[in-house]
Amino acid sequence: MSISLATNEECIGCGVCSLVCNKKCIIMKEDKEGFLYPIIDEQRCVGCKLCEKSCPIVSFKENKRLDEMSVYAAYSKDKNTRNTSSSGGIFSEIAINILNKNGVVFGATYDENYIVKHCYIENINELNKICGAKYSLSDLNSSYEDVKRFLDKNRLVLFSGTPCQIAGLKSYLKIDYKNLLTIDCICHGIPSPLVWKKYVNYRSKIDNWGIPPIRINMRSKNTGWSRYNYSIEFYYSNDKKYSKVSSKDIYMNLFTRDYINRKSCANCHFKGTNRFSDITLGDFWGIWDVAPYMDDDKGTSAVLVHTHYGSSILKEISSNLELKKVSLKEVSKYNPSLYFSSNCATDRSKIINKCIKGKFGSIEKHFNKQKKRFKKRFFEMLRLLFRK
Repeated sequence: MSISLATNEECIGCGVCSLVCNKKCIIMKEDKEGFLYPIIDEQRCVGCKLCEKSCPIVSFKENKRLDEMSVYAAYSKDKNTRNTSSSGGIFSEIAINILNKNGVVFGATYDENYIVKHCYIENINELNKICGAKYSLSDLNSSYEDVKRFLDKNRLVLFSGTPCQIAGLKSYLKIDYKNLLTIDCICHGIPSPLVWKKYVNYRSKIDNWGIPPIRINMRSKNTGWSRYNYSIEFYYSNDKKYSKVSSKDIYMNLFTRDYINRKSCANCHFKGTNRFSDITLGDFWGIWDVAPYMDDDKGTSAVLVHTHYGSSILKEISSNLELKKVSLKEVSKYNPSLYFSSNCATDRSKIINKCIKGKFGSIEKHFNKQKKRFKKRFFEMLRLLFRK
């Protein structure tokens, strides 16, 4: 019997189809770009279609929302919490709230080889492991199963991830748990873990004779935060350091210019405000116009609350926050990723293949040539305008 799962252009790689298959005839396998896709053993398949029914793309259903979503600009009043976060430290404040109630918090961390993986923590001392942005698709491994295990034991659970990972989790669980809080992000896309691995190796080779870093910070505020001024930093054991403003880092250029994201990111089903999560977090780009007093270059978060549970949690931590109610229009003005998918670059296939071969230097030269050509055309247009 034929099975109709999401196409390769739509599949988000959540692995729920594999998890729910009673016959274990679906495995998740990496393609040449490093993304996971389901492979079905048709000889073992009995056609029960549990995979179809559980696929968050094939069986997409809208969640119940608040009558009116609440939207805020916010940051933690704790200077250390805010400084070590990507934006305003709201995730950390919520995570601390859950952990203080003997809860469990799931998020993305680096393993010993800087591969991004989901894990869970039960202690505040471990919180730094899952804080900060990681610009690579996270390996969920057994996270969905672990979430269910903790929920069934009546433990409070906070699961954070991309919008599609939250949708995958809800599809896997099938029922609404009152002890589950979910947080997603304003997501630009999910970059290839293989390209990320190649970039870490490339940086190690260029910066430190091939010896891996001891720490990576993809959202350092040493150069500021406001107006996208955060930096990428790789730290090495001999006091060497690679540091660049994000706009000048080749990996971040590949990510933001849509060369290395999963193909499904070009047609994301989980954009907009009717989300599967309880809370959506992101950078409040444009806070300098909305509330200049909150723009002190240390990070301000956009907080979108979708459910009553999310609203109650935010209320519990409100005394720890600088909080201002704002409009959805004010948040979305400089955050197009809230609504719009990231279309694949026209020469994506060519560039991502170069990335997989580790040719980041030649890609950087290619981008620099593009920039010079653009500047030349721009000034030529200006000269023509002034002549008129």
